[in-house]
Amino acid sequence: MKKKKIGILGLGGVGGFIGAPLAKAFANDAQVDIIFICRGATKIAINEAGLTLESVNGTYTVKPDLVSDDPDVIGELDALIVATKSYGLIQAVKSYQACIAPHTLIVTQQNMVNAGETIRAHLGQLGQIVEGCIYVASNIKSPGYIKHLGGPGKVHIGGDKQHEWLAALLQQAGVDATFHEEIKPVLWKKFLFLSPSAAVTATYNVTFGQLAQDQELMRLFENLMKEVQAIAAKYNVSLTPENIQAAIQLLKSLPFQSKSSFQLDVEQNPQKTEKVFLIDFIVEQGTRLGVAVPHYQQIRDKIDPLTTV
Repeated sequence: MKKKKIGILGLGGVGGFIGAPLAKAFANDAQVDIIFICRGATKIAINEAGLTLESVNGTYTVKPDLVSDDPDVIGELDALIVATKSYGLIQAVKSYQACIAPHTLIVTQQNMVNAGETIRAHLGQLGQIVEGCIYVASNIKSPGYIKHLGGPGKVHIGGDKQHEWLAALLQQAGVDATFHEEIKPVLWKKFLFLSPSAAVTATYNVTFGQLAQDQELMRLFENLMKEVQAIAAKYNVSLTPENIQAAIQLLKSLPFQSKSSFQLDVEQNPQKTEKVFLIDFIVEQGTRLGVAVPHYQQIRDKIDPLTTV
């Protein structure tokens, strides 16, 4: 039986969180090869010392079957888990077209509700798209060293029934993965939390814990969620008041000092952030669909100067 080759593209907070248990579970496995696709300092660090994942459940170091950024060396993949930032999605997939066969699953883990459409618009009918998302606060401590700060670590993916084998593979590795035949509502539910929380924490320079304790910012957070809810409704996705309350509870459950990845990007590399996907997207959809989004416009006006330095 031919080995399944699983590539994880991008070994940052998300890719490392998913990749480490996969490499641990399938080390020297006769049926599965795990390939870490990364470059630069991360590639050097993992080749020399392995990938370390630190979490509340303990710390361990793994080495995959292969660490490479060369498509010729990587070869044809059965699944490509794309764990890059949203702004790197298209270039990342284009760079590894040679590894994508008609049967290859392109598994998206970006902070987007339209990753599938974005790939198709740029890359045609390349591979089979399996959209997804993850609930986790996980950051790079140093190249090749990932620290899980909090969040449930739940991975959601969806597509045709024939793609369900990948969720089973993740589950076998101990990843909390769920397969959905209808993934869009799941993506919007995450976006309902992610976009407003990232927008507020980055714009006002507060941690998740500080946001949860600030009544005025929490009102803004809820108003932003209601605007996401209104946009989602135009796509026939119903986000309920219960979903909004669940997002509030999720915020309160995160470590007090933890920050969104968007906030960290604004602090560390303000010219390269996911603003266009997390904030501009809602403003543009509001204009296009005739939905008022005044709080998102307010946020965009405030965040623009912080991301154009």
